[in-house]
Amino acid sequence: MTLQEALNVFNLSGTITTEAIKDAYKKLCLKYHPDRNPAGNDMMKLVNAAYEWLNRNAGRINEGYSHTEGAYDYAAKFGGVLEQLRALEGLELEIIGNWIWISGETKANKEALKAMGCRYAAQKVRWYFRPEEHRTLRNRKSHSMDEIRDMHGTLGRESTGGRRRLSGRKRHPAALTGA
Repeated sequence: MTLQEALNVFNLSGTITTEAIKDAYKKLCLKYHPDRNPAGNDMMKLVNAAYEWLNRNAGRINEGYSHTEGAYDYAAKFGGVLEQLRALEGLELEIIGNWIWISGETKANKEALKAMGCRYAAQKVRWYFRPEEHRTLRNRKSHSMDEIRDMHGTLGRESTGGRRRLSGRKRHPAALTGA
């Protein structure tokens, strides 16, 4: 995570103080608490990662950096896109770092994905949503999905439409049948 990404999660700009970071963190915790918001679990992971990064780097946040350039409320945008994706049928979602990777029945949802600002990665045969600041002209090395998962971490895939569950987690038949 970069400074700009962390600040975008909290929608902070200008001179940043530890109090401003704490206040923004508290507001986002209330807004994205999993009991209040269906997308809260994933959003809280993003908010916590940004908060930890800002706390680790609090001493050098304001040193020679302009926070007004390119600042936007990424947490709200990410949460909104995640909710819209969950409303579509037949998709598989996987959050890796600050990116949402989308597979499954994407042809039927192509126009909706485009309207949300998602892009298609032909080499990965998947759609993705990412923050604008991740757009780069350097580091054009192609990574496999497994390499990306190893670099940034993931919690598994989530199916949209109907019941939500993460794939990749072991299910225990005895626990399901009550035996």
